[in-house]
Amino acid sequence: MRTLKRKFEDLESKTEDMEEELAVAEISSRKKRRKQVKTWIEQVESLKNRIQQAEQEVTESNLFTRAPLIRSVDKLTTEVTEHAEVGEFPNGLTLEVYEKKGDALLTGKLMGEKFEENKELILECLMSEEDSIIGVCGMGGVGKTTLLSHVHNQLLVQPGIFVSWVTVSQNYSIRKLQQDIAKTVHFDFRKDSDNERAAELELELKRKGKIVLILDDVWENICLQKVGICIGDGCKLVLTTRSVEVCKMIDCHKMIKVVPLSQEESWKLFMKTLGKNVLLSSQTERFAMSLVKECDGLPLGITIMAGSMRGVHDIREWRNALKEIKEAKYRNEDMEFFEVFRVLKYSYDKLKDPKVQECFLYCSLFPEDWLIKREELIQYFIDEKLIDGMDSRESQFDKGHSILNKLENVCLLEAALDTEHEECVKMHDLVRDMAIKIATENPHRFSVQLPRMFDCGEWSADLLRVSLMGNITPYVPFNGSPRCPRLLTLMLCHNSSLKVIPNGFFMHMFSLSVLDLSFTSIEVLPTSISNLESLTSLMLKGCEGLRHLPSLANLTALKKLDLRWTAIRELPEGMERLINLRYINLKGCRHLEKVRDGVLPELSHVEYFHSSRTLRYMRGDEIGSWRKLENFRGHIDDLATCVRLWGEEREPKKYLLGHDFCYHGPPVFDKEVYLSDVKGEEDALVVPAGIQLLNLDNCHDITRLSHISTLRKATNLRSCKISFCDKMRHLICSCCCGFPFFQSLETLILCELPLTDVIERQRPPLSSSMLPTKTFSSLRQLEIERCDGLKRVFTPELLLQLQNLETLLVLNCEGLVEIIGEALDGDEAQEATTTIISALPKLNYLHLRDLPKLKSFCNCSMKVSDSLEEIRITGCLELKRITLVQEGTHPHLCLRKIYVEKDWWDLLEWKHPETKVFLQPYVDFSEPPHMWLGQAITRQVHDIWLVRFSIQSSLLEYYSLC
Repeated sequence: MRTLKRKFEDLESKTEDMEEELAVAEISSRKKRRKQVKTWIEQVESLKNRIQQAEQEVTESNLFTRAPLIRSVDKLTTEVTEHAEVGEFPNGLTLEVYEKKGDALLTGKLMGEKFEENKELILECLMSEEDSIIGVCGMGGVGKTTLLSHVHNQLLVQPGIFVSWVTVSQNYSIRKLQQDIAKTVHFDFRKDSDNERAAELELELKRKGKIVLILDDVWENICLQKVGICIGDGCKLVLTTRSVEVCKMIDCHKMIKVVPLSQEESWKLFMKTLGKNVLLSSQTERFAMSLVKECDGLPLGITIMAGSMRGVHDIREWRNALKEIKEAKYRNEDMEFFEVFRVLKYSYDKLKDPKVQECFLYCSLFPEDWLIKREELIQYFIDEKLIDGMDSRESQFDKGHSILNKLENVCLLEAALDTEHEECVKMHDLVRDMAIKIATENPHRFSVQLPRMFDCGEWSADLLRVSLMGNITPYVPFNGSPRCPRLLTLMLCHNSSLKVIPNGFFMHMFSLSVLDLSFTSIEVLPTSISNLESLTSLMLKGCEGLRHLPSLANLTALKKLDLRWTAIRELPEGMERLINLRYINLKGCRHLEKVRDGVLPELSHVEYFHSSRTLRYMRGDEIGSWRKLENFRGHIDDLATCVRLWGEEREPKKYLLGHDFCYHGPPVFDKEVYLSDVKGEEDALVVPAGIQLLNLDNCHDITRLSHISTLRKATNLRSCKISFCDKMRHLICSCCCGFPFFQSLETLILCELPLTDVIERQRPPLSSSMLPTKTFSSLRQLEIERCDGLKRVFTPELLLQLQNLETLLVLNCEGLVEIIGEALDGDEAQEATTTIISALPKLNYLHLRDLPKLKSFCNCSMKVSDSLEEIRITGCLELKRITLVQEGTHPHLCLRKIYVEKDWWDLLEWKHPETKVFLQPYVDFSEPPHMWLGQAITRQVHDIWLVRFSIQSSLLEYYSLC
């Protein structure tokens, strides 16, 4: 224990020095800590907790219980030593903040001459030494944000200019605006008061050099000094607003007014949105032009009107649309833009389906310009029973996507992608205003409350849904409970500063069904949450400080429990009583290591279960008893029992099953199995029939893949990786080549196996007639590493089956003599008489590395197809000739690069010297980018799979830090 503590003290001192160096670098220069550095420091803290726990256990142990603790301490000592070595970081601790300037915004085409003129004028002002504050004003829906989106994207490609985009909106506060700007410039505040933060932000903006700050949708005067926006010294400000007065109050040096489209421009936009090949009759065109006039030249109104009329051919519908628009009484003294609101309301009414309308109104619960992930939004729809009557989660999501597609098609929602390239939707601010107004006018159907602050006085008794998403406040500033007996939904999520909720806060919310506290900083849930008997969905995703939950025994209506990335150490009391639970997500719960006995069997209605990596060895008989399971991800102790209980009829639609295996990254396929240290021969290994990806690691009793009896039923196995199985001398037996999974397999990775041949040879030698014609016919990627007993990869007969092979990597195989050779006995390859006219017609990537005995690629005369794009050969000193093309010919090749070592290239032997001359332009002697096994194929369909399951186990750990 003393050695462990001494080593950890050294590690802690190193961490403290590192933190001090990082603090100086982050404050004094444009640098930020690398992600792997941040993760490394976090893991030091995790090690500290484990060491303290181990020390306590050793102190409390006796002579009989100390032996296993000694092994645990030794393991921790090794971990500390290895962690210190990993923490060298030869590339430094920090990165330049400006490595990425930002992502381009999705934009529509600018319509009208004035829009293009305004864009050029704004860019001209920004490039000049004058006009540091530019105001872009115009009525709602006229295209101000679209105009600035084009400016933003054009600035992104300008060297030396940083662009920051922040949406301000009506409910802005100094603190929130500071936070939003800081986020866009990759800056974290160290002070807490607004004044101190303003000083920090001003210093950071000055440090950026040339920066353009775009504030979209400003509603009132902003004191730039209080926020920390320093104009001049390279910093310029562009803002959009509906009010000329706001431009004046902020003292804009240049004011640009965006005007509506002309009638001709409006008509062009309408027809473009309606559809390229749409032809209207003269009578229909007359009504269509009248509808366009009603939109007052506002692009938003025109686009939505055209979207709502898309696919309408009956002239009577066009006439009725015009009549309804003209008669619409959607005017209010407080509404400045009633014309465009009439159009929006008409498009909403035309949806007709009440469920689709409610789904649309639901989107107004999210803050302005919020990118709403489609998958998360559909999950909300399911939780709110806006999508029901479906027999599976898959069909519910299909219905949800159908609804969102409909809302996009009529232009009430806009398609978007977030920074992770996930599909999202967003609402234009005017569309959102209209949705909130509709919800407010129909409180018994769908009421929405979006108060600016947590003010108890703003909560009325008839509220149905309240969203306080995205506020910045450290606590709920009242001690009582809002009296909202009808409240169904409460969103307090994405309030990163929210730490405290009063204990009695939920006391009078008797009907509350959906509660979202995700991404808050709460550490303790209020006790009143235990009495929410109507609650069906509880979301605590990303509450990293939450270590304990109160009893959920009374929440018998609960269907969804999301505990992702919380710090819980055990499941809450009363879980076994939640018999209606359908969804459980424990992803990222790093401290959760076991589930109390008796809990899992009671959760028989579970449809979706995602375990944490640390939660190991759930019982197979318990998981197998869940009769409605559709999606499962986790470790199972007795996988064979679980699979047998499922059978083929109850096999989940999606699963990621593990046994003593640490998997990384998101699933690539719907059905994946990872097995490590499984005891017993092939019959003991049971996998589901629908398996698509299989990973076998350290399964030392397995002798052949083809002898796994349950795998013989697999008809859709597409990827397979086998490593460290020290009895596997052959992958398959020739008599088993006809099994379906050998025909469906697309990716095969073999590592650290004692292979002597891929296919076990028979007597007499295997002939092409004995090898089924479709064996490996779908194989696209083959990777072999550290299989030292292998002398050749393919026989010519097997090679002819590989008509779809695109990628071949053979690395670090010390005994390999040739890539393609006859299936002959003996150590030395002999000259083959067979001539292969054409082979591997689709091969485009070849990588050979560290093969010290490799003497030839192929004994016979061979021509690889013209599809070969890249060749990498290093550490193959015995290889004297490259027989990849028939020498003396100059075929048309797709070659881009040949990476080789110069000394080796110069010593190559050529039957026809002109072949070397022909290949010379493609040769690159420089050090190629590091291409570890599984990373080279990023352009292929299985790139994620290959990166995630790199052969080098140490590299897997390294990449998980990144």
